[in-house]
Amino acid sequence: MKSRRRNFEVYSLSAIDLFASAMGAFIIITIILMPDYQKEVRSQGDLEYLEELAGKTQAMLDKTEEGSKNILEALLAAQTRQQQLQATEKIVSSELETLEAEQQARNDQPPPPPPSPVITPEKEGSNQVTFRFLGLKTDKKRILFLVDMNKFLAGHESLVRRTVARGMESLQSGYEFAILGFQQQDAGPRYYRWPADGSLAKMTDQTRDEAKKFLDSLSRKFEGSSSLISAFDVAYQSPAEAIILISDGLPNPAFNNNLGPSSLVRNITVANAKPVEIHAVTVGDYFKYRGTVEFMESLARANDGSFLALAQ
Repeated sequence: MKSRRRNFEVYSLSAIDLFASAMGAFIIITIILMPDYQKEVRSQGDLEYLEELAGKTQAMLDKTEEGSKNILEALLAAQTRQQQLQATEKIVSSELETLEAEQQARNDQPPPPPPSPVITPEKEGSNQVTFRFLGLKTDKKRILFLVDMNKFLAGHESLVRRTVARGMESLQSGYEFAILGFQQQDAGPRYYRWPADGSLAKMTDQTRDEAKKFLDSLSRKFEGSSSLISAFDVAYQSPAEAIILISDGLPNPAFNNNLGPSSLVRNITVANAKPVEIHAVTVGDYFKYRGTVEFMESLARANDGSFLALAQ
């Protein structure tokens, strides 16, 4: 008997149909979703590009901010320099005006007389008696002691009063003298005068004693600052022929028309129209400040006077 032959098929037609349908569905879905996928890919690329662009923009902003800061600093430095140049220009202009005024004052004055021969002191009370005080010397007989009473001299007030007293001891009969104390306070300049009317007193034992009592009354009144310009304006109104300035030699520019030491010397000298001899006595810690000695020496030299420095 002949046996039946069996055929084994891996896939049936139904299975193949199922697979074909699934593949077709996948292809259709893929085709449908493809635009969205492309959009997502493009969006991802755009996002990365935007992030890169944002990074570059931030870097540019940082550089711009730093540049703006540098420009601002440069502008401020330029403004500061401009202000300094303007201040320097004002100082130079002031000095030029002072020099012109000084030259004009010299041109307006007659030439000075020839120097007088050396006069030997003869008798007390005559015009030949020469006033000598610790190296200061003058043949003038009308003397004004101009006393600086600013707060920085408060620790040296006893030295200031002793210095004036020793100067008065050197005066003999026939001389006339006065004392003018000055200081700058918030309300303005303040003056202490002896005699009170601003005149000169003849030197006698009585007037010397009165002047010493006046000096003692100045104790503990040293305060404020000092305006040498104002003080000399008042001193020049006195009939004195010689002024002896007793000061620490540190004038505050704020109370002297913002003038530096050299300009202040020129200002005081130009205003000295008579002219009056100005002798300068520096007291206190003058060795701590080089400018102190230079200012006082220059002031005395410019006004035919002498210079003296006294420590405590």
